[in-house]
Amino acid sequence: MTAESIMTSRLKTLHPTDTVAHAVGLMHKHEIRNLPVIDDQGCFIGLFGIRRLSRILLPKAATNLARYNLTDLSFLPDGSGEIHERLRKVGNHPVAEFLEKKRKLLFCKPNTSFPKLLELLDQSSDTSLPVIVVKGKQKKLVGIVSAWDVLEKIAVEVFSDSPVDLSGPTAGFQVETPNSSDL
Repeated sequence: MTAESIMTSRLKTLHPTDTVAHAVGLMHKHEIRNLPVIDDQGCFIGLFGIRRLSRILLPKAATNLARYNLTDLSFLPDGSGEIHERLRKVGNHPVAEFLEKKRKLLFCKPNTSFPKLLELLDQSSDTSLPVIVVKGKQKKLVGIVSAWDVLEKIAVEVFSDSPVDLSGPTAGFQVETPNSSDL
């Protein structure tokens, strides 16, 4: 089993000039945690996802507690007003300003083995791995493997004869309950 056999290849993608508001709308509408950002030639630039969005919504002091000699965030208000305001402020900014740093991003190739995928996902600071075909200096995006894709592939194989609902990303394991006539 390789990355190519479990990756999602019909992707929703962003361009660097797309706004944060557009990205959030796509993430919400399609229930996607990470959106690859590509250039006009389909080359991978970076990821914009829920993790990065969370960092945008937090005050700067909260994103680097050690730098500001803080040990917790209990000083922050519980209301969502400030968070809404932060999102409004960055909503019209291009996603290019908020991409995960390339040096932190891990990726795989279509022929990456399943054990290596598990290792990369474990090492990754994100829940998805872009699947890239490298041609010279270009990194062409051909798909993405998420932790969900891996779990779904494993669960389908293990529980194929069990009462498990694997029909979609929001599906869960279903417990069979006996009918009252069976009791």
